[in-house]
Amino acid sequence: MNPTVVLVHGAMHTPWIFDPLRERLTARGIVSRAVRLPSSDRDSAAAQGLTEDVAVVRAEIAAVGGPVVLAAHSYGGVPATWAAAEADEVAELVYVAAFALEAGASMMQWMGGDFPPTWIHSPDGLAVKAGDAEESVFSGVDPDLTAEAVKRLNWQGLRAFTEKLGAAPAGVPVSYVVATKDPALPPAVQEQWASRAAHSLRVPSGHSPHLSHADEVAGFLAEAVARAAAR
Repeated sequence: MNPTVVLVHGAMHTPWIFDPLRERLTARGIVSRAVRLPSSDRDSAAAQGLTEDVAVVRAEIAAVGGPVVLAAHSYGGVPATWAAAEADEVAELVYVAAFALEAGASMMQWMGGDFPPTWIHSPDGLAVKAGDAEESVFSGVDPDLTAEAVKRLNWQGLRAFTEKLGAAPAGVPVSYVVATKDPALPPAVQEQWASRAAHSLRVPSGHSPHLSHADEVAGFLAEAVARAAAR
């Protein structure tokens, strides 16, 4: 059975953000699914946290009913890491300009205890949203696609940032896509995480290589699928 690619989006996003990448995977004969994380919601009061995100990712992996290449972008790397530690079906974990935190760490700790000054807090104090997404998240992406992506951004629940990563996989092969022009997640940090990965790819991209360099990312995921199928 060929592995299925399960995609985990970043903070404030929805599964829609992977549509261009999924089209390219389909063209290569690769089946994909995209998770909707409950930490991202139009309603700030409904936006949940890391624990709920992990449960949804694990459920999606189980629903595949076979081997999975789990690929995550940005914050999505945190619930994906935890889920991969608890799901035997994960044949490879691929970080796409994503956070590869150590178990016991939180996003808030990584950010130094506070959110970027350009981020907006919801009136109820339960969620945040990037106020400079055009530059920080979507730099280098087609302007029309960027405009649509910004329009679709949700609130991100605070617990996604404050809850600590409960586990990280020990025996799962890891790959990393480094975005070398990323203004949001420093490329030097991505390189540190990539140095521990079995396979890596570097693309001259901002924080969203799955949008700006979808062909290259699809090719990298296809290689992961081929490796997983051969195991």
